[in-house]
Amino acid sequence: MKIDIHRVQAHRGASGEFPENTLRAFRKAHEAGVKSIETDLSLLADGALAIFHDPVLGRTVPGTASITSLTAEEVSKLDAGAWRGADHAGEAVPLMRDILDWQQTTDIRFNWEMKIHGDEHRAAAVALATHLEGRDLALSMVSSFDAAFLAEIHQVLPALPRALIVEDMPADWKMMGQAMALSAFHLDQEFVTSSLVHDIHDAGYLVRVYTVNDEADMARMVEANVDVIISDYPERWL
Repeated sequence: MKIDIHRVQAHRGASGEFPENTLRAFRKAHEAGVKSIETDLSLLADGALAIFHDPVLGRTVPGTASITSLTAEEVSKLDAGAWRGADHAGEAVPLMRDILDWQQTTDIRFNWEMKIHGDEHRAAAVALATHLEGRDLALSMVSSFDAAFLAEIHQVLPALPRALIVEDMPADWKMMGQAMALSAFHLDQEFVTSSLVHDIHDAGYLVRVYTVNDEADMARMVEANVDVIISDYPERWL
């Protein structure tokens, strides 16, 4: 099935076919026609932000160190492509500043998912605000599972749209949305229903869902009237 181009968001780039959270995956998503990309941010020891999902190395890059213990220079030497095969070897772990520069050449929107791997809520908020200084905030938003971080970024950079990511809808979601001045909730597609989406819309929030790769699930999300569908395979739906 094909759906509106603005309703599809590439999950970590075109990560179904290419190494996740790499510039190559982002370029392939852009070539496929997507207008927005979801990606992960991790705070480094020197205050830089890396495009990286996990708290420790080992899954997508070799090593055992915690990502927060590394500097930008150290991260730039990691190979984030070889795990997907020899054809992808040599893909770097990008830094946010480099992806922001690439964004300027494409005008593609980014959903920056901030990963909090410890107690760096305030430091991560300050780092994100610093990276986005002078940038077009219309091309960016931030999301996180971590409510404490979202509260901090609300204070540091109130103009940046914020979304809470949830695996199950908390009973006090309306209160949380008001307290953090959220613009959206990002939901696990497994528990999404039309009535839930209606209630969230009725409260004034957008609904984005993750991670939708199956055609039956895609049809269900379209039927539920969600606003944006995040997928590893954006090229399938455009």
